[in-house]
Amino acid sequence: MNSDQFSIIEKKLNTVIKLLAIQAIGDKEYRQQITLLDSMGLQINDIAELTGKTANNVKVTLHLIRKNKSKGEKKDE
Repeated sequence: MNSDQFSIIEKKLNTVIKLLAIQAIGDKEYRQQITLLDSMGLQINDIAELTGKTANNVKVTLHLIRKNKSKGEKKDE
């Protein structure tokens, strides 16, 4: 296989991943969508594209989710 063939396969796989991600987030709340897509390993720009938000909005939301999660873990200790 040459690099052109790999590029075509990569584009098709990325499309399949995005379609699966859209199906997975379904009717979940925005923060749940962000958490799920992040846990799936999607990049911030991809998450932004899938949710219709800006990359900056996704970054801030992820930061707040992680911050609240770490506060919750400290309370449990």
